[in-house]
Amino acid sequence: MAERAYWLAWAQAHGLGPTLLKRLRSHFGTLAAAWQADGADLLAVEGIGLGLGASLVAYRQRVSPLDLLASYEQQHPNFWTPADAEYPPLLYEITDPPPLLYYRGRPELVSALQSMPSVGVVGTRNPSAYGQRWTRRLTQRLATHDVIVVSGLAKGVDRHAHQQTLESGGLTIAVLGTGVDVTYPIAHQALQASIASQGLLLSEYPNGTPPDRGHFPRRNRIIAGLSRAVVVTEAPARSGALITAHLANDYGREVFALPGSLDNPNSAGCLALINQGAQMVLDDQTLIAALGQLPQLSNPPLPAPEAGSPEAGPARLSPDPPLPPAMAKVLAAIADEPIALDHLVQDLSQPTGELLAALVQLELLGLVTQLPGMRYQRG
Repeated sequence: MAERAYWLAWAQAHGLGPTLLKRLRSHFGTLAAAWQADGADLLAVEGIGLGLGASLVAYRQRVSPLDLLASYEQQHPNFWTPADAEYPPLLYEITDPPPLLYYRGRPELVSALQSMPSVGVVGTRNPSAYGQRWTRRLTQRLATHDVIVVSGLAKGVDRHAHQQTLESGGLTIAVLGTGVDVTYPIAHQALQASIASQGLLLSEYPNGTPPDRGHFPRRNRIIAGLSRAVVVTEAPARSGALITAHLANDYGREVFALPGSLDNPNSAGCLALINQGAQMVLDDQTLIAALGQLPQLSNPPLPAPEAGSPEAGPARLSPDPPLPPAMAKVLAAIADEPIALDHLVQDLSQPTGELLAALVQLELLGLVTQLPGMRYQRG
């Protein structure tokens, strides 16, 4: 409890960011010891000069850490510091871990991070049909292999990653650039409520904090820090997802990128990552195989909520049975990009009625999507 109070007290000091705060703790062993240190000893910490050192000494004289904690917990009961056992050890490994981590939802998910692999899935806020489809395909595969999916609850790729994980009965963590009680964008209100029920919402900003342009790039380092690997499914050349990928690389985490068309500007960021050494996602099977090589601890996984409980998600998807040969032939003829019914009839040399019957069955299975103008694409 005492060390928790000192983390809070130091975190409120002006001029101490996450990196400097971690250095302070590393230098003195505990932040309680740092609180008692002479002003001259504070100057031995890299990054603390005369001006900041004098400011910190004056700050300590007017603040009681234990009183501050008692008062703060009345307003913000749900937060962790690195002194708390619940704080994710994986996150504290980064150079600038958040000193305060606010939460809402199932806090036991952070314990699962020690025994279950976690993967960040990020990308553009305006994904193409290809980007949406592969984001959902990859996250479904991750969820059904007991991988915790981490993302930022933004529009586009983030939304599809969280939504598909929940629909697949998986576990997901959303890292916000607002307080965990604030919904942004507002259209995600239902999704955020579902994550609060079945997963976990995290933020370094206290309750009531509204969206701010500067919060979201900083939020990305937490996504990278909570993830053993980061997958970028679609991103333009200038994208916050690339910030997450580069931070993950700096933190020693694996980075994967989904290749896309050279004609699609939203693929430029992924192609650049691959050119810089990120692993290329060739399909969902090879991604799972590559993730199987990541280091994991051998603790038992987090028990799933009991069926019927508020925290219970949808039933886990079972493996799909093989398609009949005629349907498999039709599916194989449908490319990732939309194709017209007339072209399918010509390519397959099959009666239109039989072809339409097969397409309806494939739609019901979720394998094909019909678009306006009698065009079809992979579902």
